Amino acid sequence: MKTVFTFLLSESILLPIIVGLLAIKKIKDCWLPFFCVLLLSFAAELLSYYDIEYLRTSNAVVINTYSLCECCLIIYQLYILNNRRSPVIFFGLMALCTAFWLTENIAFKNLNNFSPYFRVFYAFLIVLLSINLINRSMVDQRNSLLKNPVFVLSLSFIIFFIYQIIYEASFFIGSDKSMVANKIIVLFAYVNAITNIMYACTIGLIARYNYIACRNKKYNFRSY
Repeated sequence: MKTVFTFLLSESILLPIIVGLLAIKKIKDCWLPFFCVLLLSFAAELLSYYDIEYLRTSNAVVINTYSLCECCLIIYQLYILNNRRSPVIFFGLMALCTAFWLTENIAFKNLNNFSPYFRVFYAFLIVLLSINLINRSMVDQRNSLLKNPVFVLSLSFIIFFIYQIIYEASFFIGSDKSMVANKIIVLFAYVNAITNIMYACTIGLIARYNYIACRNKKYNFRSY
């Protein structure tokens, strides 16, 4: 029952996906990496549930593979949004993360086990990049930040990935050894659901204000 309830909470990812599909004509191509993250997250949740409930096996392979895809897509999305930064920084980070993942999962033959070090590493990078993007948004924004999808998306990344770091640390401690760690692990599903609601709000803002955030020599601007 606990697994089913957690799965249902995770399916809140359908909310931003549905909002995105309803407003697909108003969303620019520069938001495609973020939308791909949502679709991959939905697929990963389904595969994880199938592995656990029907195959009675670990979903480590699914989670590890998804983590690498999520990492690269989010960094690429932040590169698009942060259109004043050199591409060398962002693509260098993607290469570094890929090398880290290959070392932990392939070189050390750890693909069938969960990869806490990689998940903590890329979560930390995304938090730093998101904080930097929020600082830029606060400087550039002339209207309410709550109407700025870049701000809302960056904030949701910060909330989710800081909690992911704490979540992985709680697993390291062990839920059987600490009541606090156990509660942190249990609450992760709720944090995930809250983040998915924020994602839906982000997509709604993009569609409502026809928000453009593309890195392009000819149209290097953001408006809504």
